[in-house]
Amino acid sequence: MKFTASGQSVSPHWPLKLWTIMKLTVWLMAAALPISAKSFSQRVTINKKNCKLEDVFERIKQQTGLSFMVEKVLLDNAQPVTLHEENAPLEKVLSECLNFQQLSYQITNQVIVVNRNTDKIMPAAPTAAASTSFPVSGVVTDQKGTALVGASVLLKGKDFQKGMAADAQGKFLLEKVPEGDYTIEVSLIGFGKYTAQLHVNSATQPLEIRLSAASQALEELVIVAYGKQKKTNLTGSISAITSRELDNRPLTNVTNALQGTMSGVTVMQSNGQPGKDEGTIKIRGIGTLSNSNPMIVVDGLISSMSDVNPNDVESVSVLKDAASAAIYGSRAANGVVLITTKKGKKGKLQVRYDAYLGKQHATRLPEYLPSWQQAAFYNEALANEGAPVKWTDKDIQQFRDGSDKTGAHPNTDWLDLLYRGSGIQHNHYVSLNGGDEKTQYMVSLGYLDQEGIIKGTNNKKFTARVNISSNISKRTSVFANIGYLYSPFNEPISSYPGASSLSLITFVANQISNVVPYKFDNGYYGYGPNGNPIASLELGSFNRTQRYTLTGNAGADILLAKGLHFKPTFGYRLNIDQGEKFVKDIQFYDPNSGRPTKYQGPNNLTNNYDNTSYTNLQAILEYTTYFGAHHLGLLGGGSQESTTYRENSMYRENFLNNAISQINAGPTAGQTSKGLTNEVALRSFFGRFNYDYDEKYLFEASLRYDGSSRFAPSNQWGLFPSFSGGWNIARENFFAPLRELISDLKLRSTWGKLGNQNVVGNYPAISTVSPGQDYSFNHIIASGIAPVTGANADITWETTNTTDFGLDASLLQHKLTFSGGYFIRNTTGILLQLPIGAPYSLSAPYQNAGAVTNKGWEFSAGYNGHIHEVNYSINANATFINNRITDLKGSGPYISGGTFQQVGFPIYAFYGYVCEGIFQTTEEVAKHAKQTGGVIAPGDLMYKDLNHDGKIDGADRTYLGSYFPKTTFGFNLHLDWKGFDFGAFFQGALGVKNYVQSNMLGGVGANSNKPTTAFLDRWTPENHSTTFPRLWFSYKNNGPSNMPSSFWIRDASYLRLKNLQLGYNLPKTWVHRIGLNNIKVYYSGQNLLTFSNFYKWVDPEAPQAESGYSYPQVKINTVGINVLF
Repeated sequence: MKFTASGQSVSPHWPLKLWTIMKLTVWLMAAALPISAKSFSQRVTINKKNCKLEDVFERIKQQTGLSFMVEKVLLDNAQPVTLHEENAPLEKVLSECLNFQQLSYQITNQVIVVNRNTDKIMPAAPTAAASTSFPVSGVVTDQKGTALVGASVLLKGKDFQKGMAADAQGKFLLEKVPEGDYTIEVSLIGFGKYTAQLHVNSATQPLEIRLSAASQALEELVIVAYGKQKKTNLTGSISAITSRELDNRPLTNVTNALQGTMSGVTVMQSNGQPGKDEGTIKIRGIGTLSNSNPMIVVDGLISSMSDVNPNDVESVSVLKDAASAAIYGSRAANGVVLITTKKGKKGKLQVRYDAYLGKQHATRLPEYLPSWQQAAFYNEALANEGAPVKWTDKDIQQFRDGSDKTGAHPNTDWLDLLYRGSGIQHNHYVSLNGGDEKTQYMVSLGYLDQEGIIKGTNNKKFTARVNISSNISKRTSVFANIGYLYSPFNEPISSYPGASSLSLITFVANQISNVVPYKFDNGYYGYGPNGNPIASLELGSFNRTQRYTLTGNAGADILLAKGLHFKPTFGYRLNIDQGEKFVKDIQFYDPNSGRPTKYQGPNNLTNNYDNTSYTNLQAILEYTTYFGAHHLGLLGGGSQESTTYRENSMYRENFLNNAISQINAGPTAGQTSKGLTNEVALRSFFGRFNYDYDEKYLFEASLRYDGSSRFAPSNQWGLFPSFSGGWNIARENFFAPLRELISDLKLRSTWGKLGNQNVVGNYPAISTVSPGQDYSFNHIIASGIAPVTGANADITWETTNTTDFGLDASLLQHKLTFSGGYFIRNTTGILLQLPIGAPYSLSAPYQNAGAVTNKGWEFSAGYNGHIHEVNYSINANATFINNRITDLKGSGPYISGGTFQQVGFPIYAFYGYVCEGIFQTTEEVAKHAKQTGGVIAPGDLMYKDLNHDGKIDGADRTYLGSYFPKTTFGFNLHLDWKGFDFGAFFQGALGVKNYVQSNMLGGVGANSNKPTTAFLDRWTPENHSTTFPRLWFSYKNNGPSNMPSSFWIRDASYLRLKNLQLGYNLPKTWVHRIGLNNIKVYYSGQNLLTFSNFYKWVDPEAPQAESGYSYPQVKINTVGINVLF
């Protein structure tokens, strides 16, 4: 027998009696002497997965100076240990790695003595039942099917108790269990405890037990700026999701994965077109009048969220307040999104394959009236205005019954012709993960192919990633993260001169009347004033782009002294876009005579090439130390960043025919070319100090000092500090009686100052010049350049001051978690171009002139539990925001159509007339204030005379609401039972208004308008109980475009079933027979249901300017498979 003491071997030839005496002496000393307070106050940090118990002891010895005395055979038979502890009490770490091993410990005289604890297992009583005993076996895995090595399995009965730890395959076998009723408990650090009732008899089958990740609010590590922190020690406002929230969803980008999952984060997705379906993110409202997008950081490198394959994501953290984001300085005013990709893990190679196949459908499409009703309504509108009608009764009948065989009276369903794309999308992903004690790696390949619901719309994504880390010595580790994206994008475009785009095709398809033929029998296309949208599709005008993105960063972690690390990093990102846009001309003909009529042209070709390169050189010193219950952290660093953008484009027109699409084949007459380069640089110094006492009293401060090339030398540098503190009341002694109910209760408060420089281009402080400004010199026209923009060297950063108060709580043994807070976010010095006198002749220079305030509340809560063998989790979040413009330096209001910007009102506020109803009689018209625009009659909208001057004009317009939601929310439910799992995720918004524009309603007209079903409830002399005014054509003041009014402002609040999942993990016994670890098959649906009081054919999430005419949102039904080799 061999023993280990203080890391040295003890001879196996020692007499056993002598060893027994020594052992007894140690125990007597332990009983007689008080345990050293210093030993119990020691704290250790260990992050190990499937690690030998002996290695854990060695790590504890290095950090505490304590020695171990343990029987070697106990080490040899011990199960591997998984620990993720940072600055945890020593006794807690020892308990977690020994309790499930049936081992106990005692500390005496700086020695930790480890012994077998025979009380952990109660052998069966020698009863008659023993003759009818049976084995209980099974396998323990996580929700993805990965074996959980070392999971503690305990079977408890009335007179029998037995337990063990799961082996390297997650398997366990408890032999000779007497027949009867038992409770089985399975637990593992980092996972929720599993408890179920089990009747053991001859029919007992092997168990498949899946543990869910525990909430572990106290121990969870959260990604923060330049590092990680325990969630319990956070004083800032940070929301985070992990890969679990992204798994098995048909996501094409990471942005849309955040929708509805976090408080304080609003994601609005208005477009479902492949390659353009990425939503916009706003964190705690809209903080500025220009670029209010957050900063995106991927593995420490400023990037784009579209660079990352969602399958590669390990976690996403959103820094919402100044305390968490101020260390990023002048780009963090609108919040920061930190994306961490999956890294290699020690262990044998794991190969994973994920795939899904899906079908897209439009969520909502306009409901247009058939051609006969369009013709009848056009006649009615003309009659209302005293004009002669266009269509005869015979025409309307032929539209209705299709009796006209010439095709001149069709009922063309333009949307049916438009949305005939396959809508098929499929995704494939392969990853390899593994490594040894020295080097770990993660390699992945991904392929996504999306075919749109409009023919010719397509986007593909080829992704590759290599993340590798290596310990090249005891003091130095290195890493490299490299990502690659190749994405070809295609879309058809219109042939309309000067406006070639897919959006114009969808615009015309939603506008052109059903009375216009798509195509005549002789092959000629029918057309309206804007042509024929399907002709553009079929003739093949196209816009093609190819995007290449390479991102990479590499660095080292060098241990200079105990607790002191030096971390140099170099990052690089290259983005190249190559575009080709070929517009084919279209000649329309008279269907009877065959003579040419309408022409859309000329054909033309544009080639674009641009690239953006970004470099970041960064160095950080970080020091962490623990003394007693005190923890101190210091971080300081600097970085140098630069971005260079280059663009070149070429244009030629009047090609010989539409089959030639090479730039050099076009004539030089009318050709144009363009090329430009611009650069911007940022130099920064930053630091952070954090301290906590026993995880009870928390304090953190950070500072960033940025210098930007965007501003004049006197204003280039900005200082951005933050301070935060927290008090974990649950750690106080007086709180002890409540800890069974409330495990964690933390109050926190923060203040900080942030900056914003990404709003007005790279050269806002200087006057720019433009070439091509010819002038006369000595009676000769000479080429020259001239300034075109005004300069203001006094402009500087937009600044945001944020104050935050919050409470975090964990109850019922961490089953129930809650986080809530109130924030005030004031942005000042917003850069604006205020009006300037005409004699100035240049465009107005920028000034620090605007201010905006966002105030609000945010809440999130979650509960994890189980009912017998069903594990479940429920999570919900909500955000309430009040947005106001507080300063425009005396200018404004700035009115644009039906919106305006004015002090005291939200950004993007609706502005128009107050509608009092519909005129019912000529007497009402005569008594009302004078309305212009034509002959006012019963059935027209009645507008309120706000200033009581007897007339309705621009002075009667007022604030009518805002389309930015006052409240956003999300909630999800997850269940799993015996290999099955179910998930439902809902997301929505309240207090949001939308302005009903003509593009949502359609219109009445000859051949370039068509009405939706909303017009059915119109006012007529026979029907006054309506929700819609009388029909109009020339008179425009009933419509939403000419007279924006409250009549057209509708509540666009909604609730959407964002995702629904149902999955099944095949039984392990089946899977292992074919040499695999896990197989899961699943169904997933995206955007399946939407509940709203808005017009049912309009997506309430779409911006009012795009609704009805843009590419619609899509719902996606997919089936998929995950295979773990």
